[in-house]
Amino acid sequence: MKTKLFITLTILLTVVAMSWSQDAKLDKVVMVNGEVKIGHVTGVRDTEIQFVHDKETISYTFQKAKISKIEFGSSGRIEVYNDVAPTTSASPNLADHHNKIAILPFAYVRDGRQLKNDISETKVQKEFFSLMNGHVGKLKVQDPQTTNALLHKNGVTDETFDNFMMPEIANMLGVEYVVRGILTINEQGSTSYSSNYSSYTAKKNKPGTNKWSVGSTSSSLQFNSIIDLTLYNDTGDAVYAHTKESFWPTDDAYPMTLKYLLKRMPIYTK
Repeated sequence: MKTKLFITLTILLTVVAMSWSQDAKLDKVVMVNGEVKIGHVTGVRDTEIQFVHDKETISYTFQKAKISKIEFGSSGRIEVYNDVAPTTSASPNLADHHNKIAILPFAYVRDGRQLKNDISETKVQKEFFSLMNGHVGKLKVQDPQTTNALLHKNGVTDETFDNFMMPEIANMLGVEYVVRGILTINEQGSTSYSSNYSSYTAKKNKPGTNKWSVGSTSSSLQFNSIIDLTLYNDTGDAVYAHTKESFWPTDDAYPMTLKYLLKRMPIYTK
């Protein structure tokens, strides 16, 4: 009986392992020369990595000095080592796309309605640029002014944005990654606060007391703010996508939410 149970469990574990192996997302290793290798990173050492190509079993060793970056399929994390070497092909500017990020103006939704061409779009964009710049390792974040000028020259506006695919936008901006964000703020009503203060004063030459009191009432508006953040690569894949609601009920609570999301992006470094 124990033998049969052991055999059954062994078969089940084997099936699960095979299923997991088939469904596991593949890693992508981009070499300095621009070559892309798809498979599984099985080990990372000080100066090299171990790698097995997709649908193969032989393990290869690649020097980190020859690797531009690794995109880990299972976690989405991106680890950058070196810049891609300039190409000598007919399109030398293509290499300039590698390891560059652009932040699009944030879509701004207020009380259920998108406010197009609102100053808050670029305000939040610049705030996120300040937070991200210096915390993405060897990646370079494009200045928002450059991003917005290129979008304008190519006819990308709030009204026409849905006409463009993300690879097209990445190409026109000359970047490998594009950050697309949505800020939603909804008014939730107001909360009132009341306070009272009472005092008793004895009457002169008479028994008893004289009572007087002071009261005050104040109210404050309550807001619910949500940030939707997506990081796309230049092939249109969503490398990272997350939605986070702000903790504080004020209309300026979103910067803390931006920090929270940035620290969990696969490109973030301290």
